[in-house]
Amino acid sequence: MTQTNQPRQPRRLTPAEQDALNKVRRRVGAIVFGVVTMHAILALIFFARHIDGHRPGDATGLMIMSGLVSAAQYVGVRTILGKPLNSPIWIVLAALPTTLAFVLR
Repeated sequence: MTQTNQPRQPRRLTPAEQDALNKVRRRVGAIVFGVVTMHAILALIFFARHIDGHRPGDATGLMIMSGLVSAAQYVGVRTILGKPLNSPIWIVLAALPTTLAFVLR
């Protein structure tokens, strides 16, 4: 019995395994995209609150920008997941940080 040092070929995934792997990849991508863009949204809101007393017009502009980034985040995450864009619950959750920033101003 001779032993060769050749690497073994990985086995092929079944279609069900491939679908499950793609689902996990989409979820991980959506989470990473969501977390990164959430940092931008929160940074815009906190910076707007920081300069609000000195330059209220600029603060309002930054809060509007946080709303635009929030909308882009919503569309991006739903697209990555392959879900339809019409989801009232997630639309409300996406608008929540900017809405609270304006209300608590």
